[in-house]
Amino acid sequence: MIVPAEMVPPVRGATAFLSAQVRSGDWILPRLFRGVSVFGDLKLDLTRARFGAGTSHIELVVIMGNVTILVPPDVRVDCDGDAIIGAFETEGEKWSTAGIDAPTIRVSGTAFMGSVEIKIVNPNAPSWIKMLRTRWNEARGLSAGQP
Repeated sequence: MIVPAEMVPPVRGATAFLSAQVRSGDWILPRLFRGVSVFGDLKLDLTRARFGAGTSHIELVVIMGNVTILVPPDVRVDCDGDAIIGAFETEGEKWSTAGIDAPTIRVSGTAFMGSVEIKIVNPNAPSWIKMLRTRWNEARGLSAGQP
């Protein structure tokens, strides 16, 4: 959801130092979001977030920690990060349905002995409990509609 430019904060951030930090729900992604995770876990859930038109930047520094970013499929993601004995990756590009005028999120930074995982979430994917139930029924030889 795109919001007017005057509603978009210029800079915000979050720090997870030996702790966990979560940003989720209905919030506005600033033009520049700085995240730091040192021996911590930072989760940014953008699935219900609102964006300004154009490009927003998420800048990360991860030292022996984790950062997970959940992105809706109608937002374009540009990932440009470095990993040193770690991981900086994007998953789920096949779910992306971003149009030409979609908001863009540019993710950059460094992960030193840590990980940054950007997941494009499929809104139509079954829940984990439904998948577990389906696998259980398949293992028992039952169809999906049987108890």
